[in-house]
Amino acid sequence: MERLNIDKVAKLAHVSRSVVSRVLNNHPNVSDEARVRVMKVVKKYNYRPNAVARSLATQSTYQIGVLTSRIEDESLGNGYWTLLYLGIFEECIRRGYYVRLSFYSSSMSDELHEHLLNPHQLDGVICLNEEVTDLTVETLADKDIPIVLVGHNPKHPDISSVDVDNYDGAYTATKHLIDLGHKQIGGIFGDQNVEETEHRIRAYREALKDHGLDVRDDYISVGSYTQQDGYNTLNVWTEDHKQMTAVFCASDTIAMGGMLALHEKGVSVPGQFSVVGFDGLPISRYMIPPLTTIEQPTYGKGERAAQLLIDKIKNIDEKVIQENLKPKLVIRKSSGPAPA
Repeated sequence: MERLNIDKVAKLAHVSRSVVSRVLNNHPNVSDEARVRVMKVVKKYNYRPNAVARSLATQSTYQIGVLTSRIEDESLGNGYWTLLYLGIFEECIRRGYYVRLSFYSSSMSDELHEHLLNPHQLDGVICLNEEVTDLTVETLADKDIPIVLVGHNPKHPDISSVDVDNYDGAYTATKHLIDLGHKQIGGIFGDQNVEETEHRIRAYREALKDHGLDVRDDYISVGSYTQQDGYNTLNVWTEDHKQMTAVFCASDTIAMGGMLALHEKGVSVPGQFSVVGFDGLPISRYMIPPLTTIEQPTYGKGERAAQLLIDKIKNIDEKVIQENLKPKLVIRKSSGPAPA
């Protein structure tokens, strides 16, 4: 069959070429009758507009930049990022946008910064952590490119962002262990320079205080969201804090490393020691034992970030939105009653 183009769609729908263009770009200045005729032809022939032609017609690139920094071995290997990227990518595809994923850091040259954030190549940018956000805002200060953040950044209250309710999740995780009778509960956290870590530490502390338990600074470890950090911390704590019976890990990856350390030390989970993670990664249900965790809507977080950005690009919603998604406790076999 001969390939359909916008002129043939217009002919089959008995409208002008400009009307087809307005319908395809969801422009409000089109009659309902014309919109129906065009969409019937589009669906019948499965028409997909040529991206280059569409860009020339609308002065848009239909490309979105997703910027992240390389955090040790976690940027692509961690299941959290895979789910987040998938949420972004699939929402962009649904709405007709392409995605360009790039690592971005202060070690890059100014020329490379400018190239990655070229306003002629991108309609908008999603930033995935604080370092990237600071660099991006600085580079785009004089350019009219919409930005959305994954994770709130108090230094940029004028930029829309989406995150999970980190305080609620961490409080729920700690309270779960308290409800099981644990009184000596450790907390292992990631990078303290980001807001989410501050909220998770504060929630852990306040859950202990609210239930009449002591908050011990030597029971708190702040490092990175890696398996290695969980492994190293629990290797030390099983020797130095033998009275500890449970730990809240601020990510499932930390919990993975911690549970390996407990296994190597011969500490049974949950018989002698309970572990709760945070993220709800798919792999957490296949750990031995399956991990109790705070499941956050990671895919939904990426999806919502893409929605916010595309709405800004299309001027559907220009106000600043800082949204928190709700986490939930998923109880599995890694948490149990405190040992007698």
